[in-house]
Amino acid sequence: MLFEHTFEKCTEILDGNQYKACEFRNCTLIYRGGSLPQMHYCHFSECSWKFEAAADRTIAFLKGLYHGGLGGKELIEAAFNNIRRSR
Repeated sequence: MLFEHTFEKCTEILDGNQYKACEFRNCTLIYRGGSLPQMHYCHFSECSWKFEAAADRTIAFLKGLYHGGLGGKELIEAAFNNIRRSR
């Protein structure tokens, strides 16, 4: 595939951005929980992903549910199964 744009060894804040046919090499990709980024036909090689601000708090909330008992683990597993099935 021919990539329209290559990001290399950079930090990219994804919130609200649009990426089409991009290649990301050795980048740090950050999502802060804002507007969803649009990513189509992109390729990622040796990138690290970080969640900050609202996105990080959402991950912490999901971890708490998962490990907190009272059906939280089943709720999170069902959510991930739903993600795996949807496209």
